[in-house]
Amino acid sequence: MYFEFANVLVFTVFAAAFVVGNLIIARILRPKSTDEPGKVAIYECGEPTIGPAWIRFDIRFYTVALMFVIFDVEIALLFPWGVVFRDLVAEGQGWIALVEAGTFIVILMVGLVYVWARGDIDWTATKSVPGRRAVDARTEVSFDEPATQVRETAAAAGTTPGGDDA
Repeated sequence: MYFEFANVLVFTVFAAAFVVGNLIIARILRPKSTDEPGKVAIYECGEPTIGPAWIRFDIRFYTVALMFVIFDVEIALLFPWGVVFRDLVAEGQGWIALVEAGTFIVILMVGLVYVWARGDIDWTATKSVPGRRAVDARTEVSFDEPATQVRETAAAAGTTPGGDDA
């Protein structure tokens, strides 16, 4: 009975020694850090950071990202279906498999048409604000404006920033 506990103890000690050993080796081998501003600057996606991190992103970024994930999962689910389709045809279940895959694709295409019809994937869409002329959605909000200036602009337009719940 104690032999099983000894196995767990040995593997736990080995795992801890492995983690600590890798950290020590990494500390010895990695280049020494300098405090140059260029070395410690945040760098993401090949673009230098400009402005604060707390800005409002256009919701279309999230819509496009979700659509990418949905269609990526669709491809991931259709590959195994394509691999076994010949076997299903040989078993006489080809029509059932084809209808199931077709239904799956049609449901996703209906979602794509819905998002497209709403204009969520149109980057140059215009939106109208009550009491103002239609403006380009990309230039509606300036991220460089201070928050007080945004509030003053919204107050002059008769709206509240962030919604109409005031």
